[in-house]
Amino acid sequence: MDSWSKMMDWKQMADKYINQNFFPNQQENEKSGPKVNIYESENELLCLVSLPGLKNIDDVEVYVYKSSIKVIGNTTIHTHGMSLKQNEIFQGRFEREVTLPYSVREDPIEAYYQKGILYIRLYRLLTDDRSKKKVEVKYYPD
Repeated sequence: MDSWSKMMDWKQMADKYINQNFFPNQQENEKSGPKVNIYESENELLCLVSLPGLKNIDDVEVYVYKSSIKVIGNTTIHTHGMSLKQNEIFQGRFEREVTLPYSVREDPIEAYYQKGILYIRLYRLLTDDRSKKKVEVKYYPD
């Protein structure tokens, strides 16, 4: 048995003994939800969310607000009677919120799911950052 296997056995015993995860930061990262990649062009963002095991598109909800995106859902990977020995692929209920590099428009937003990846296409909210200009009103008597 190698050193890594011994350490993992020890960790499992420690987790069982204290009835919680002995290395909470590692567990927190694993359970934070699916992985997200964000790609940017001049006026567009493409968010890719890794969702293997999504059986029904109704099991995922996407919310966009200003400069953030929230994905809520549930993924399940069925292994037909086998027990889990190593867990790296996220599965289960999740709620993942990601800050975007800039504010995005409410419309159009395109989202589709293909081969385990949720694709969300967003467009930059173009705003005019110029300050308001006060217009001087002149009075001309009759």
